[in-house]
Amino acid sequence: MSIFILFRFFFLGLLWIPINADDVPILGISSCVYSGSYDESGAYGIVLPMPVSSLALQCTSFIYDGIIYNGSNANGSIANSSIAISSIANSLIAYSSIADSSIANGSIAVQPFASINNINALIASGKKVFLIYTHGSLTQWSTSLNNNSINTEKEQLSLFLQNNSVSGIILKDLDYNYDDHLPFTIDTTFYTHLKDYILSMKQSSTDLKIGLYVNASNIISYSIDTSTQDFFNFTILNDAVDFYIIEFDGFNPCNDKFRGGIVPLCGPKSLVSFTSAFNSTMIPSNKTYIQFSVNPNPDAAENNLPINGITYQKLCEDSKYQKLWCADNSDSLYYKGRFAKETINAQGIVVKYIDAIDPAGSCNCDSKNQFITFQMMLRGFTQADPIKDCSPINNLTAVNCGKDGNP
Repeated sequence: MSIFILFRFFFLGLLWIPINADDVPILGISSCVYSGSYDESGAYGIVLPMPVSSLALQCTSFIYDGIIYNGSNANGSIANSSIAISSIANSLIAYSSIADSSIANGSIAVQPFASINNINALIASGKKVFLIYTHGSLTQWSTSLNNNSINTEKEQLSLFLQNNSVSGIILKDLDYNYDDHLPFTIDTTFYTHLKDYILSMKQSSTDLKIGLYVNASNIISYSIDTSTQDFFNFTILNDAVDFYIIEFDGFNPCNDKFRGGIVPLCGPKSLVSFTSAFNSTMIPSNKTYIQFSVNPNPDAAENNLPINGITYQKLCEDSKYQKLWCADNSDSLYYKGRFAKETINAQGIVVKYIDAIDPAGSCNCDSKNQFITFQMMLRGFTQADPIKDCSPINNLTAVNCGKDGNP
């Protein structure tokens, strides 16, 4: 490794690490979700995953999706269950299947092989690595937490995390999705069981940090009807959970109304309405991270596109996508970084997906910066000057807010 590269890592390390280690947020101020996606056919320009060594140095930690518990059989036995690695390659989550004899012994299944390679590469970066962990759905979580096999699952998971030097897990799919009008309600003991599960995991794995994904849309839905028991009971969970990630996935549908981005600054379902709803919850800001996508969102008719096919690279190479996709311009990205810091007082931002922004540097911004939208958002969070050298993204559709608080 050249002296220049060593200096680059050393200097940026000093730049992003506060003097007092106690002040360092768990995820750092700018955690990056890595997809590891690619397309062997080359149809979307990425025939191999972007190497972890090529990712933005300003990523203070990495998040990867991750691992899934396959569930128990009809008899409630662990015999046909396992913890499996899942990969987002080609935008599909691939779950493993191995012989029952292996699963019966609590084996960790891996498929495809590239996913464990990605985890190893992230860990080798020297930065903290957090894996998204799910049971697949809220109903499965509820069933598992009430099942006698839960202790065996925790043992398997703890062993896997210890063997792979993972800093923490982020629990997902625990939201009650109000938009889906689910035909059930959450049992009042659910949150107590979830708290016990989290505390038990932390006791069995030294220094393990556990976070929880919370959907921004559900926060707004709850603020409209606070009588529902189906929203997270933060008064129970706050003492157990180390951090929360507020995600804006699917916040609004991508269509002609949201060409400037599906998370608008103003309007009925916007950062303004989210702020009011967030302030009414019991979520502590000192445990909060805000996750935004730093990639475009396709129209609903194109929702089968792989992750590596939905990039700012595509927007910059072919202007037709500016009429088909919903994408933030540079001002919006910068503002969202400032919003997380100044309005929510969040510990940091989480960007998704760091390796699928502009892999070829086709937007020709900031010396062909492959991570230009991440840099724009991060500058907003750190209150640095915005990036001006990026006319392709500067000129994307802007959302102008009127005096009435609407577009």
